[in-house]
Amino acid sequence: MEKKQLKTNIINIIPLLSELSDQNKDLIKNALIEKRLSKGSILFQENDPADAVWFLREGKVRLSKSSPDGKELVLNIRKAGDLFAEVALFRKTVYPATAEMMEDGEVVLIRNQELEKIVMQYPEVGISIIQIMGERLHLAQSKLRDVALYGKLGALSATLLRLAKEYGVETNDGITIDLNLTHQELANFIGAARENVNRMMSTLEKANILTMKKGVVCIKDTEGLKGYISLS
Repeated sequence: MEKKQLKTNIINIIPLLSELSDQNKDLIKNALIEKRLSKGSILFQENDPADAVWFLREGKVRLSKSSPDGKELVLNIRKAGDLFAEVALFRKTVYPATAEMMEDGEVVLIRNQELEKIVMQYPEVGISIIQIMGERLHLAQSKLRDVALYGKLGALSATLLRLAKEYGVETNDGITIDLNLTHQELANFIGAARENVNRMMSTLEKANILTMKKGVVCIKDTEGLKGYISLS
């Protein structure tokens, strides 16, 4: 496939850019930088100069932040088609998190100066970025609320429900979260110790709310899991 056609295909799967006219797509192709990366690759680290906005074409990326005592806190997981590191666009700053490939995949990035030109020329792109930032601010506030109001078990339950909504696949057994997760990674989502998550997951399994086999969580009783949010 010709490189020009390949870049057209990339633009068409990026929600932020796919709605542009064919003429406008042609104008921004040269701004795209593609990278094929393997599992475990670091795209950028927390406090690196933020010089580009990233799109995930294939695979999954984990965004995490270090606490003052050196613990990792998972902020989110991005899937194919997602935009991330959008905070880099509007001011000179540093990346607020570390981005790591969870599996082999492909990313596309646009340097700040190039994307700023695109936003100036096509205001609808800027509006889309602002909408995405607003949605993610709401999600961040929800995660803080979960821990503050519901305790660790409620926060874990809310996290599992959010992951199911974003990565859930309906199966005969329930909703399977299409991610391989360890108890430590689940702990990192809510700032808990792994041992505590071990106990909480055991509680949920004994209550027949979910199962976890080889890192794959299957939620068997969604309503029952919701109940642990209000009860915690």
